[in-house]
Amino acid sequence: MFPYVAAFATSLALIYLESRQISTGVVFAGCLLLTATVTFFAFSIPHAVAPSRRLLSLAQLYIALITNYGLFLGLSSLKSRTVSRLFLSIAIVILLIATLEVYFGLRPFVDAVRSVIHQDYYDDTTRDLQLYGAVRPTVFASEPSLVGIFWGLSLCGWLLAGADRFGFRRFVVASMLTASAVFVIRSPTIFYAVIVCVIGLIVYRLRRNANPGVRLIKSALLFACFLAVVASTSLLMNVADDFGGVIEDIVKGDSFYSRQIGPFRLASSMADTSPFLGFGLGGDAEMTPYAMDAFSPVIENMIAGADAADVDSIPGMVVNFSEGKTSHLLTNSFWQFWISFGILGGAVMAAFLAFALAKLGVGEIGFVLLGATLMAQTMGGVVIATAWTPLFVIAALTIGWTKARGVRTQLSPSTSPRPATGRALATNRQFGM
Repeated sequence: MFPYVAAFATSLALIYLESRQISTGVVFAGCLLLTATVTFFAFSIPHAVAPSRRLLSLAQLYIALITNYGLFLGLSSLKSRTVSRLFLSIAIVILLIATLEVYFGLRPFVDAVRSVIHQDYYDDTTRDLQLYGAVRPTVFASEPSLVGIFWGLSLCGWLLAGADRFGFRRFVVASMLTASAVFVIRSPTIFYAVIVCVIGLIVYRLRRNANPGVRLIKSALLFACFLAVVASTSLLMNVADDFGGVIEDIVKGDSFYSRQIGPFRLASSMADTSPFLGFGLGGDAEMTPYAMDAFSPVIENMIAGADAADVDSIPGMVVNFSEGKTSHLLTNSFWQFWISFGILGGAVMAAFLAFALAKLGVGEIGFVLLGATLMAQTMGGVVIATAWTPLFVIAALTIGWTKARGVRTQLSPSTSPRPATGRALATNRQFGM
């Protein structure tokens, strides 16, 4: 609870300090999102098993959006180079602490701090050794996967905020840092961030070309990537069934299944039973029967490895079916977004979010939404602040692209100062200019 309270308080302070950036358009976009979510909430109440849980989830969503909006204002108020250096420093610090934790005996101290900060935290070293061959670092986070997610997001911040300075030297340094992070942190979620970086750097290069054909290629690339992300789970399931072997072992393993296949199957159930507005925020009780079916292979493996009476304490999956709490199974906030809002409600929310990004001054809305979609594959909790952080961070990074373009426009040949004449140059030399 403490990290979320501290983040929310800091964001409120940033919003106050940067209040001059809040335009009428941003306020209007916020009102649209507020109206939409309240309307969806009102429609869900007559059929709700636990209305209070739905109200709590709605309040958590507002807190998450406000928290990340403050982060956006803080980042977008800084110069691009400052943001780039800030994220590089964060990436190095995370990697340094992770190395000390795993290889130099810092783990007891880190665990002691975690026990104070977090009420529930991951501590399954046996699972780490079985799946990853080593104990994964936590760097004071509640679970190791968050280290990989936010290290990857820091990599994005460094490279994308300084996209104009990307070259061979930075490519080599980024490759070495990524290889070190993969070895020490041992989180496959880092590769999602690498993909975001690659796509972002390509988009940055393409957007500098005013040729309409190139811009069309950029739009087609983003759309194709989005379709690939959405269809990847279904495609991998078919490939695993057709070819088996290592691919089948990975796809049908508990980790990949709970992160990709389970949420995808639950989203399919939502499309069959409640396609327009989904199960609603906090609709855990309504989705419980479908979640038990969608995640049945993982649940069976979990119960097989623990006492049936001790299901609540299974590490990594805090599930209490007796109270209808199934959202803990959803470790993919992209599919959870659509499960919660439905096809119609999700489309409305996505459109309003895109409108809000436009009012915030974001130029590459398609890339921002794609980057957020990719990072959403790595974490669940659509109503918690961390699930929305990639969207707002990537949006803030692209603000620097727009500012840089504006500077180049001001310094274009038509507006740049005329070169000095020979007489003027001589005068300048005379006075040491």
